[in-house]
Amino acid sequence: MRTWKSTHIVIGLILFILQSAAAAAQPAAIMTAETDYASIAIGADGQCQAFVDRAGGTNYCRTPSPGPFARIALEGKTHVATAARLNGDRLRLEFGESGVAVGLKVTARPKYFVVEVVDVSTDAIEELVFVDLPLKLTGAADEPFAACALALNLKTNVRAIPQATSQLWAACYPRFGFVGAKAALIGCPYNELRNAMQEVVSAADDLPHSPIGGPWALDGPNNYGSYLFDFGNLTEATVDSWIETAKRLGVTQIDFHGGRSFRFGDFLPAPDLYPKGAASMKAVIDKLHAAGMQAGLHTYAMFINKKCPYVTPVPDPRLGKDVTFTLAGDLPADATRVPVLESTDDMSTITGFFVRNSVTLQIDDELITYTGVAKESPYAFTECTRGACGTKIAPHKQGTPVHHLRECFGLFVPDGDSTLLTEVAAKTAELYNRAGFDMIYLDALDGGDAVAGRENAWHYQSKFTFEIFKRLERPAIMEMSTFHHHLWYVRSRMGAWDHPNRSHKKFIDIHCQANSALGRQFLPGNLGWWAFKTWQGPMGEPTHTDDIEYLAGKALGNNYGLSLMGISPSNVDSIPALPRLAAIVERYEMLRHANYFSEAVKERLRTPGEEFSLEQNAGGEWRFRPACYDKHKVEASDDRSRRWTVDNRFEEQPLQLRIEALSGIAPYDDPGAILLTDFNDPSLFSLRAAQPGVAAELERSAEQVKVGPASGLFRATNSTPSPTRSWCKIGKTFSPPIDLSGHEAIGLWVHGDGQGEVLNVQQTSPSHLSHAIADHYITIDFTGWRYVALLEPEGARHADYSWPYPGHYAVYRESIRPNQVETLSLWYNELPPSGTATCYLGPIRALPVVSATLRNPTVKLGGREIRFPVAIQTGQYLEFRGPHDCRLFGTKGEEISRIDPVGDVPVLKPGQNAVELTCDLLDSETPPRAYISVITRGPAFGDKNRPEDMREDFLRP
Repeated sequence: MRTWKSTHIVIGLILFILQSAAAAAQPAAIMTAETDYASIAIGADGQCQAFVDRAGGTNYCRTPSPGPFARIALEGKTHVATAARLNGDRLRLEFGESGVAVGLKVTARPKYFVVEVVDVSTDAIEELVFVDLPLKLTGAADEPFAACALALNLKTNVRAIPQATSQLWAACYPRFGFVGAKAALIGCPYNELRNAMQEVVSAADDLPHSPIGGPWALDGPNNYGSYLFDFGNLTEATVDSWIETAKRLGVTQIDFHGGRSFRFGDFLPAPDLYPKGAASMKAVIDKLHAAGMQAGLHTYAMFINKKCPYVTPVPDPRLGKDVTFTLAGDLPADATRVPVLESTDDMSTITGFFVRNSVTLQIDDELITYTGVAKESPYAFTECTRGACGTKIAPHKQGTPVHHLRECFGLFVPDGDSTLLTEVAAKTAELYNRAGFDMIYLDALDGGDAVAGRENAWHYQSKFTFEIFKRLERPAIMEMSTFHHHLWYVRSRMGAWDHPNRSHKKFIDIHCQANSALGRQFLPGNLGWWAFKTWQGPMGEPTHTDDIEYLAGKALGNNYGLSLMGISPSNVDSIPALPRLAAIVERYEMLRHANYFSEAVKERLRTPGEEFSLEQNAGGEWRFRPACYDKHKVEASDDRSRRWTVDNRFEEQPLQLRIEALSGIAPYDDPGAILLTDFNDPSLFSLRAAQPGVAAELERSAEQVKVGPASGLFRATNSTPSPTRSWCKIGKTFSPPIDLSGHEAIGLWVHGDGQGEVLNVQQTSPSHLSHAIADHYITIDFTGWRYVALLEPEGARHADYSWPYPGHYAVYRESIRPNQVETLSLWYNELPPSGTATCYLGPIRALPVVSATLRNPTVKLGGREIRFPVAIQTGQYLEFRGPHDCRLFGTKGEEISRIDPVGDVPVLKPGQNAVELTCDLLDSETPPRAYISVITRGPAFGDKNRPEDMREDFLRP
């Protein structure tokens, strides 16, 4: 084994010192070590002087000063290593005036170094960063050298996901112990990194070794599979229909989501579904296995259902608690007020699915819930319900501890340092083993911070996962709802996101972009969880055939698995859209698993924003055609939107289109309108924020008035030279939140200045109810007054601008609660550089949302017009593929009727084409609104793979 050597006997280090004058001026290195690929040197001043690629001689320490190799936090202050000395094979680091000393043992293995904490002079240290090495590397795959730090046990925290990185960093903490913390430091050519990681994990006694996870994940063929969700309907009686449904989708795995199938916490299979418990579940899974399918155990990690024996009738003393109070007096059995001695100022009654808080107290063996808190002396929990969760009501003596239980997702958690955490892990593994599962998804693991706070979540999430893994009788395809360093060791694939509800294609691009990092982490990707959507109202969008082709095409191009929910034997034939969408997935999955297409084709499919449609030619060969679904919204409030331009990137072709009838919006002066603001008191807009260099103001003004006595003057100045990220916000809070049920639309008059800035009218609900951000953008490309009606929240356009809030879930997935609207905010973005934008706003009103009818829509293009004699109701859509293929579909995707268009089919010329939509409107009808997608396609392409590279056993006629 290679060990540390004194510098004076290492010629390689002398050569390194001579590489630069800066290095020559450093204090002498007192220690050096080398592997087959790298050498490292520490100076007497505690600085890391060298991290060198031995083959090329490049020192990758960040220059001009690499910085101290270690640092500590003590009494809230940071102290860096200032001196180092060698004592045998121990490196002793001293931390200046703190007086603290730390001993490290560093060992060199053939492909990596191991750094271990062997002693500390005081336990008062709050954090010990025992490796801190910034590098000139970026971690990119095209760099000749790669570096990576791997934690070797649960005492050690490494912030980075295992991959090539720009900084080697490892730390430990008093809660988990300093001595014994250790990390592996890898430095090697990039193409050797995965092999080196495998060697590290194989040699680490305290790490799980999954043959299909972590550094071996790419080698597991089933890690690339796709799966279907079951939410409690897969039984011995229904398993055959589930197998048939899975085959219709081309998926080979089924995920048993808990909560209904089995109880979280004790993992009891539902007796009505599985009368023989795990044996009944195994009978189902045996049938899946016989059909060539795998089964997944989908848990809520360490969380505990309130009906399981850990809670009722006697609560387990090992349940997690975050605060303990003292009972201020005797508590009779009929009391509804719990008096305590300590302050309750930090206690809250706000709960919610994602909120880390409970309203549950444990006193002896009784659970008590409360709805009020007295936050001034005498402190108390009030309006209590005794004997909660089926526990026994009892009197309690003064001085008895009053514990506040931890909770998230409506479930309790175990004490992370108790045997209950490992017991729940053991129950997880027991069901996995007994029932014969193949996969585990640890959902809700992202709530692991509820165990002991966010700063400790990495440890307890990992501890729980490792405790499961060590009890498994066979390897599991493992996934979880969060990701950090330690979870990589067992993770088999990555990328299961919750599905969007709007702007599906853009969301898929965002998802693929995020997944692109997985190659550097040596993990297969997934493009789930996906849901097939039909019309559900204006807050979401259906998934049409082109959305599913886009999803499946990106999965094929990237070799990502899919995971699908919302489709089951009970609805696959009852919701008419589902069979069409399922058939698309099945074809793409067949071709993906068969590796049918060449890499050149897959590279083209991967291109963000590029759409393709799959077809089979007369010879039976599969081909793609580039496609474009140019989607445009026609607004009843904006007559100009009836005319727009379509860019045909392909050859001349007949018009094809889809027309979707949207919800109607009541007029601005509707008697049912709700006033949100009239700007008479701008001080109500107390929420203020702005990008540096941007200043905004909101005033009451009579200078330009369209409605009422005054307008809101919204002015913003951008002192930066760019419109990008020139955002500002002025908002108001409704306290209590306002109920806008049935009034989801927004109407206002805007007096524009024509400078192109973007005005965003934004709504949110209380965060414990929804994290949604409902943006509504108005481009100020006009001057003077214009009426604007807004309804559907923004999706894809969020990515066109730089906002100070993320959009992945908040914008694309979540929806506000109309009955609980808490804020109304006005934003600007894209402000004129070094200029000022000024808009006047009339009173903002919430307007009723109503059904509307698009009657006899007529499309004019290129001197021709075609009329569709049909009444399209809100939620319905018309698809025109040719004069003999025009159909009206209902809100569930059902075909209502075939339509015979009237007139000549317009022709799209290559390049720009002016389009106009008109329709008939009866008296007193709400003017209709619509999405119109003009569809164009290009020439077919698609080279097949070589026969030896294909899996023809997957191909079907």
